[in-house]
Amino acid sequence: MNTLKRITLLLALVGCVFMMNAQLLIGGGLGYNDYVAGPGVIIKGEFEIMEDIVISPNASYFIGSKIYNQKRNLLAFDVNGQYIIEIMTDELKIYPLAGLNFSNYKTGGYYLEDGRVKERPIKGNALGLNVGGGGRWYLSDQMSVFAELKYTVSDISHAVLGAGILLEL
Repeated sequence: MNTLKRITLLLALVGCVFMMNAQLLIGGGLGYNDYVAGPGVIIKGEFEIMEDIVISPNASYFIGSKIYNQKRNLLAFDVNGQYIIEIMTDELKIYPLAGLNFSNYKTGGYYLEDGRVKERPIKGNALGLNVGGGGRWYLSDQMSVFAELKYTVSDISHAVLGAGILLEL
């Protein structure tokens, strides 16, 4: 029953967003995460809830470097709020951002036990807060490029630098 209520609430929120007739952008890009020291893929959406306020959900997957013979990776889901500041009308806009982050990570390392070195994978989840900023350059009415830098404060604090393309639907 609890799951049914959550699904109904989610559908109602999505319906309200589309009924608001807001500007909706979707796209993706590439990024770098310093926690896993590796590149990744970002899928990003943006929808305007007020004239200068944007909600931006995104998902990213970072394939980290291999350290201590352990693969490292991180899957993150973010929901950020952005306050849009026009620098050049209809061409360049910048924004500070703040939001929530959920990360699923896998790292690893070695430890000593009874005088022997053993491998230990480290897996887990972390909930955190994002702070950062970015900018968007409009190439046309329907296409823009973005770049942003954000820092996530959590049990596995990390910085993410990302850039990509957004298309207006």
